[in-house]
Amino acid sequence: MDFFFVGYRDPIFGVIVLFGVLLLVAVLSYVWGILGAKDEKHNIEKFVKKFEKTTGLSDEHKKLLLELGIDVSSLGILASTFSKSGDFDKAISVYLIALSKVKDKKQREFLLVNLGKIYLKAGFLKRASDVFLEALKLSPRNDEALRFLSVVYEKLKMYENCLEALDALDEQGAEVGAEVAYTKALIVCSQKMEFAKKIDEILKLSSEFPLLKRVALEQFIKNHEPLSGLKEFPSLNQSIDTVFWLNEAVNLGDDEFKALFKAKGLIDDEVEIKDFNLSVLNSAKKSGINATLSFNFFCNECKTTYPLFFYRCPNCARLGSVKISTQVTKESSENDMPF
Repeated sequence: MDFFFVGYRDPIFGVIVLFGVLLLVAVLSYVWGILGAKDEKHNIEKFVKKFEKTTGLSDEHKKLLLELGIDVSSLGILASTFSKSGDFDKAISVYLIALSKVKDKKQREFLLVNLGKIYLKAGFLKRASDVFLEALKLSPRNDEALRFLSVVYEKLKMYENCLEALDALDEQGAEVGAEVAYTKALIVCSQKMEFAKKIDEILKLSSEFPLLKRVALEQFIKNHEPLSGLKEFPSLNQSIDTVFWLNEAVNLGDDEFKALFKAKGLIDDEVEIKDFNLSVLNSAKKSGINATLSFNFFCNECKTTYPLFFYRCPNCARLGSVKISTQVTKESSENDMPF
């Protein structure tokens, strides 16, 4: 019987079989790639069609951008220009046109993330989440898509989903301690529990995100609880816009707090006032001039200015990037708490 299988022991026959198998694998891979590309194209067409109903661009302009030989990079720049000017509808339309033309996977991923950011800025949170999830289908390790998806879930108050997205980022080595602490604090604030326990839970988390001490302060003020019960106050530079409107002097063991209440005339102690604006306010009060402080809030990351305090920048979505600037102004009759 061995006589009939001599050929199978021939080295040349083995090489032929090996090359045959490699050729078969190559052909199957090629076919699979073509089918995969067609399937991807079909999916992106369905995706674009899902969001194409927008009032941003007229049908004539959409047709013009589709038919002209404008490359995807140029379309991205055009969309970014519309976005910076606040014309989100037009930016969305251009990104959708770019997505319908793009073939490169990396470019598609880039466009999807930027489209998701536009939907987020425009306030279309559900659409933003759909777009970021689509980007993650292309690349599950896209940290930018994951980070912004966590922001969307946070705004939608889907806190458990937010923590899942942050956990995925953590596994990739990203620093998410502050985001996780802030999300957990939001969960605590949304739950019904004994007030003292709620404050304790928030303050425990403040080691990862110091601004949570401000959250605890706000909880005391909103619930009309005596501030003498607050164990840890935020630093004055993180809370002066809130502390300034208090009618009682608190946290006098802190020199900055003491200087503020001295400038307001709530304490008579001799205090060295180092801050320029507080010094001017103190002098104005002594001279009988009706003066007060006004506040502006800007993001250290993107340098955008806002009239109200924020924990997360509305423009770049960076957490804890707020900086409070003060200015002495003429006192008005309306003094409202900033939250």
